[in-house]
Amino acid sequence: MNQIQVMKASIHQNSKVALSVGDFNKNQQVLELLRNFVLDYSNIELFQSLILEDCNPETTFVLYSIIQKCLINGDHFMNFPHQKVSTEFFYNEYDHRLNITEICTKHIEIALIYLQSSHNHPNYVYNQVIFTIALLIRKFWVDILKIEDIISQIINSTLQTNKIIFCKIFENIISCIRQYSYASGYIEYRKILNNFQTLSLQRILQAIHLQIQQLSGESLIKLYGQNKIMVESFINLLYQLMNLNFNLSYYEIDVDNEGKDTSQLTNFPDYYLDLIIDPIFLKELFQDAIGFLNIDQNLSLYFISMLQRIGCVRLSIFHNKKCKGGFRRVMWEGLIYLYQNQDQFINYVEFSSEIHSLAIRIINNLTLRKLAKFQLQFDNCFQLIQQVYQKTVQLFGVKIMPNSPIIKLQELWNQIRYQGSLHLPLHDGLNIKINQTMQNQLIIVLKTFFQQNQFTEIPQECSVKKFKKLLDITFMPFHCLFKSQIQDNIGLILQMIEQLRGDNEYQSAAVISLTIVFLLHTSNTEILNLGFDCYNFGQKEEPKPNLDGQAYILKFIVELIKNSQVQKNTRILKMAILSFIESFITVTIDSFCYEQETKQFKNLSQLYSQLIRADQRYQNYLLVLETMLDECFQVFTYGDPFLIEFSLKLIEYIYQKVKKYIPRKVFKTCSITDMLKQFFLQLNITCLNTPQYIKKRALVFKIITIVWVDDCSDDYVNALVDIYNQIKQSILNEINKVNILKYVWDLIGIASEIDVDNIYRTFLRIIYPDIAKLLSEENIELFAKDYDSSIAIITLFKAIFYNKNTRLSTENIQLILYQIYGKAMKFFIILIQQQIQTAKTQQKISDLQLKQVSKLMALMSQISGQKKINQGFFIIYNDQCFLELFNLQIQLILIYRPLLQHIPKYKKLLYECFDCICQDHSETLAYKCDLNSYLDIFHICKESLKDIIYDNQGEDTINENCSTLILIGTLLSNISTFLVQEASVGDINDLQMIKNKINAINISGKQILYEMFNLCCQITLIYPKNSKVIFAIPEILYAISVFNPSDFETLLISIMTNQIGIISNLLIDQISLAFKNLQGELQISNKEDFLRKIKVVLEMYK
Repeated sequence: MNQIQVMKASIHQNSKVALSVGDFNKNQQVLELLRNFVLDYSNIELFQSLILEDCNPETTFVLYSIIQKCLINGDHFMNFPHQKVSTEFFYNEYDHRLNITEICTKHIEIALIYLQSSHNHPNYVYNQVIFTIALLIRKFWVDILKIEDIISQIINSTLQTNKIIFCKIFENIISCIRQYSYASGYIEYRKILNNFQTLSLQRILQAIHLQIQQLSGESLIKLYGQNKIMVESFINLLYQLMNLNFNLSYYEIDVDNEGKDTSQLTNFPDYYLDLIIDPIFLKELFQDAIGFLNIDQNLSLYFISMLQRIGCVRLSIFHNKKCKGGFRRVMWEGLIYLYQNQDQFINYVEFSSEIHSLAIRIINNLTLRKLAKFQLQFDNCFQLIQQVYQKTVQLFGVKIMPNSPIIKLQELWNQIRYQGSLHLPLHDGLNIKINQTMQNQLIIVLKTFFQQNQFTEIPQECSVKKFKKLLDITFMPFHCLFKSQIQDNIGLILQMIEQLRGDNEYQSAAVISLTIVFLLHTSNTEILNLGFDCYNFGQKEEPKPNLDGQAYILKFIVELIKNSQVQKNTRILKMAILSFIESFITVTIDSFCYEQETKQFKNLSQLYSQLIRADQRYQNYLLVLETMLDECFQVFTYGDPFLIEFSLKLIEYIYQKVKKYIPRKVFKTCSITDMLKQFFLQLNITCLNTPQYIKKRALVFKIITIVWVDDCSDDYVNALVDIYNQIKQSILNEINKVNILKYVWDLIGIASEIDVDNIYRTFLRIIYPDIAKLLSEENIELFAKDYDSSIAIITLFKAIFYNKNTRLSTENIQLILYQIYGKAMKFFIILIQQQIQTAKTQQKISDLQLKQVSKLMALMSQISGQKKINQGFFIIYNDQCFLELFNLQIQLILIYRPLLQHIPKYKKLLYECFDCICQDHSETLAYKCDLNSYLDIFHICKESLKDIIYDNQGEDTINENCSTLILIGTLLSNISTFLVQEASVGDINDLQMIKNKINAINISGKQILYEMFNLCCQITLIYPKNSKVIFAIPEILYAISVFNPSDFETLLISIMTNQIGIISNLLIDQISLAFKNLQGELQISNKEDFLRKIKVVLEMYK
C-alpha cells in the first residue's frame, strides 16, 4: 500500500470517527486533522480523488461539512498556488485574488463532477455539497476574478444535463447572498447583492426564461407528476429570483422594507422585463396558483407571492404603451381566472386572503384610469368579487377574530372605491354602482352580524393593547362602508335591534354590546382622528371631519349604553369603553381650563364644542372627567389584570393633566380629587387587596404621590404623614406575608415617583424607623427564602436608590441613604449566600430563581454603576461588610454566568453587573482582595470569550457578543491599569504588596492570561470585518499585556506566525512599537498609542 492509499484510508477512518458519538477529546483531535487537510490547498488532488474516485458518502459529507464550518469561522486556506514570499507590508492584491479564484474554481469543478455523477448517495450528502459550494461562492464573491464566468460555467454544465442540480445550486447561492451577515457588515452585504444583480442575475434569469419557453404547452403541474423534485426546485428558485430586494437602502438593513407594504412598488431591473411581460409566464403563474392548491398549498402560495410582487411592478419599466397594455390585460384576465375558481380556494382562509391581497395590489398599481380599454374584464371581475364576498360572509360570518376572511375582501372593496373616486368623475356610472354595491354589502354584513350566534373569538387573556389592535384589524375595513351614510346606517342598526329584541333577549343584549364596541371604535378612528381615511394608500389628503356625524354617533353610543339589555359587565365592552376614554381624553384634555370669573371648568377643543352643541349635558367638562374616572374605578371590582393596569394608566394621565391645567387651590377641592381620596381609603376592599394584584398597588400610590406630594406647592409633610399612616396600617394590624407585601409595594409606588429632594428626604426619614425594624436579621433570612418577598424588597431598594435625588452631592439625604444601604447590604449578603448554596446543591435551577438572581444583579449594577455609594465610607468606619459583599458578588457571577449566558434578557444584566461592581471596586481589588479575586474575574472573562467563539452559529447574537467584548475590555483595562499604576506610587509597604500581587498574577495566572490572549486572536479571525470587534479586542489585549509586556509580545508573534506562516519584518516592527508603550510607567497617551498600533496589526492579521 503506497503513501497516498495510506492517507486515504486514514481520512476515511477519521471521517467515521468524526461522525461517531465517542470520546469528545478524540473527536476534536480528528476534526482538527481533517480541518488542516481541507484548508491545505496542496492536498487538492488527494481531496479530488477522495470525492470523485473513492465516492465514500460518509467521507464526502464530513469533508464538506468541515469546509462549511471553516468558511463560517473565517479560517484561511494555506499553501496558495501563487504564493509569493515578500517582506513588503502591502501584499499583492491581484495575486491574492488569483489564488482565491483558482481555489474556488477547482472546488466548484470537483463538486459539479460529483453532483452529476450517478452515485447512490443519500440526499443529505448532495445537499451538504451544494450548500458548501454556495457558501464558498458567497464568502469569496468580492475576491473572485470574473465571478460571472463561474456563474456561466455552472449554468452551462448543469442546465441541460441535470436541471435539479442547476436549480438547487442557484437556489442555495441566492439564499446565501440574500442572508444578511452582521459579522461582515451591511456595506459588504449591499456590495455583494448589488454586484450579483448587476453581473450574474441576468444570466440566471435568461436560463430560467428559456426553460419556461421550452415547456411547449406542458404545464408545471403535469411535469410535477413526472419529476416532483425537479419542479419543486424550479419553483423554489423562481420564487427566490422574484423576491430579491431591488431597492437596497444605502444606510442599513432595517431600512430595506421593499415588499412589506401593499403600496410599495417593485423596482425590477430592466432585464426582468422580458420575463414579466411574457404572457406564457404570467398565465402559468395564475394557472399553477390554483392548480397546485390541492397538491401542495405552499407551492400555490409561492405563485401568489410572485404575482403580488409582479403586480406591484413600477410601470415606468415598460418601453411602450403596447407592452404596458398587454401586461394590464393579462393581469385583469388572471384575476378573472382566479375568482372564477373561487370554489376551490374559498375554504382556505390564508390562501383566500393572499388572493384578495393580490387583487388590492393590482388595482392599486394599475388603477382605474385606463378602465375604458378593459371595461369588459373589469365588469366580469367586479361581479365575481361580489359573489366571493357573499359566499365568504355566509361561510365565516362577521366576527371579531384574528385572520378573519372577510377583512382582506373588504379592504379590496375599499381600494376599488378609492380608485374609483380618485380617477373617475364623482357621478360616473361606475362610481354610483360601486357605492350602491358597498351599501348593499353593509346590509349583508349587518344582517349576518345580528343573526349569528357567535360574535367573537377573543381569548380571555387578551390584553387591552392586543384587543385594540384586533379591533383595528376587524373594524377598520368597515368604516368606509359605515361613515358614508352615518344616520341611515344607524337607523338600520336600530331597526335590526328592535327586530331581534323579541326573538332572543340574550342574543339581543350581546349584539347591542358588540354594536357599542363597533361604534366606540368608529369614534376612536374616524371621529377622534378627524375622519382620516386609512385607505388612501399614502396619498396626501387633508382630513374632512364630519362634526355633525361625530356628535350623532356619540349621542347614539350614550343611548345604547343606557339600554337595560346591555351586558355592561362583559370584558369586551369594558375594553372598548376604556379604549374610547383613552382616545377621547388624549384629544380633548389639553384644551381643559378653569375660568376664574365664572368658576366653571371648560374645554375649548373643536370636537368638544361640537358635542356641547349636540347635547348641553356636556357643558361642564369636569362632569365628563368624573364619568370617565368612575368608569375606570369600576374596573377594580372585576379583578382583570389587563384592565386594572390600563385603567391605572388612564387615571394617572387624567390627574397629571388636570393638576397641570387648573389652579392648585381649585384642584385640591375639586370633585375628582375627592374621588381619588375615597378610592384610596377604600383600597383594601377592592381586588388590589388580594395577593394576585398586590404589585398593582404601587401604581395606585404613584398616582397618589402625583396628586398630593408632587412638588413643594403641595402640603407634602402633612400629606406624607397621612398617606404613610394609612400604609402602615397593613403591618400594625397583623404581620404576615400578605400584609408585608402590601406595605412594601405601597412604599415602592411613592419612592419611585417623588422627584423633589426636600420631599424625598422627608419621606425617607418618615419610613426609616419602620423599615429598620422590618429588616431585622431574623426577618431578612425569612425574606431571602421567599421568592415574592425577596422580589418586593429588591424592587423597594431599586426604587430608593434609583431615585435621582439619591445623589451623594445632595448632602441633606446622604446619612439616611447610607443607613438604608447598610440594611440593604445585609439583605444582599444573605440572599447571595442562599443563591450560591442552592446552585451548588440543586441539579436544576428554576426559572423563578434565575429571574430572582437577574433582578438582584440589576439592582447591584445600578447602585455600583451610578456611583450611589462610596465604598470608602465603610473603610473609614472599619466595616468589612462591603468586602464580604464584593467577594460574594464575584462568586455569584462566576456560578450563575453559565446559566444566564444563553438567555438574552438576563445576559445583558449579568455583564452589566460584572462590569459595574468591578469598576466600582478597583481600589478594593488592589488593596483589600487576595489573588483569588483576580483569578475569578479572569476566569469569568475567559469563559465568556470561549462562549463568544462557540456562539458563532447565527447572526442574531453577533451584536450581543460585540457588546460583551467591549464591556470585558473596559472592565479588564480598568482593573489592570489601576493595579499596575499603583505599583509605582504610594507608601512603601503598599508598593511592595502591589508588586507581590502582580508577580503572583504573572505566576499563578499566567496560563489563564495566555488562554485569554489566544482566544482574542481567534475571535479576530472569526469576525474579520466587524468594526466593533476590532475596536474591543485591542482593549482586552492591552489589559492582559500590561502585566508582562515582553512575554505577550512574543506570544502574539508566535500566534500570527502559526496562523499565516512567514510574517514580514514590517509587521514584527509594528508589534514591537506597540508593546514598547507598555514598558515603564503607564500613561493615557501610551495606552492610546498601543491600541492604535495593535488595531493596525490585527487588520493585517485577518
